[in-house]
Amino acid sequence: MSKRMYSPKAMWLWIALSTIVIIAGVVLYALFGFNVSASEYRTIEVGYDSVVSIEKLEEDLRSHCEKSFASAGISQNSEQSYYEVDVNYLQDTGTTLVTYFFSADTPEAGIRSAVSAIESAVASDAKFANADVTVEYRNVKNEPMYEAIWRGAIGVAVGVVVALVYIGFRFGWDGAITGLIVGVHDALLTLALLAITRIPVYAYAPLLFAAVAAMLGLLLWMIRKAKMREDFKDPAYSALSAEEAVEESCRNSYKTVLCFAVPLAVALIVLGAVATAGVRMFMLPALIPLAVSVYSSLLLAPAVYAPLKAKFDRFKTRHKRYFGKKKAAAEEE
Repeated sequence: MSKRMYSPKAMWLWIALSTIVIIAGVVLYALFGFNVSASEYRTIEVGYDSVVSIEKLEEDLRSHCEKSFASAGISQNSEQSYYEVDVNYLQDTGTTLVTYFFSADTPEAGIRSAVSAIESAVASDAKFANADVTVEYRNVKNEPMYEAIWRGAIGVAVGVVVALVYIGFRFGWDGAITGLIVGVHDALLTLALLAITRIPVYAYAPLLFAAVAAMLGLLLWMIRKAKMREDFKDPAYSALSAEEAVEESCRNSYKTVLCFAVPLAVALIVLGAVATAGVRMFMLPALIPLAVSVYSSLLLAPAVYAPLKAKFDRFKTRHKRYFGKKKAAAEEE
């Protein structure tokens, strides 16, 4: 990556870019809030095995479902189809699930009538004699989970403080200050992007994603700071200014961040694609805090850290000279 991306001048570019996005997110949040998923709804989940797929009976099964809905006097808002995955082994079970979503005010009697009609239609259709088809009705209600949010917020706050203290003692307080800026920046930018992109999230999820972004940002910054710490021991770096040393080290370490972030992104995409609707609503939006943390660790954090390191290095030099003179004066007496 170009050295210009890490220069102090670039810092103001990244700060301006993030500020514009955050302000846009605040405006959209004030106008529309987050795109929070419905807190209560009803579903009919139809599952079928590979026999239906092999014999290409999916269209017939969907036709039975739609006719059953019409006869029961109900209509779905949307539907989702995915392969069922065994959460213990992360393997495809061979079952395909089609979930039909209905609003919370859909009569329960109509839902149950449709379920019975689908079961009867499949049982009476000879083409499904060797197939295993299941039909389940669920009434879903997402609780706000205020107590869990409060405890989670305390846990995240404690974790962030511990991480910052660790960075301060292990890598220097200039690194800890940078980590604090990164954590706050990543949390705010994630909330802004959730408001701008209008990605559906659970009612409690925006703060959760913000916390994930802060923790990932700190983790990736620690990875880069650890690499800098090793690089700065090289005598070749002693001839460089603080800003040049940061630029040189970052130019050689950005691949480490990508090696961590890319497999994690692939895992989120794969799990989001094959998991249930509830898991998907967490996995795919989680790409936003991951992308934000990668952006901050690759571009913003080094640009912020370079001038901080320069100031701390000058302070250490003055501090060392002061005590050196004091020691020399004491020895002369």
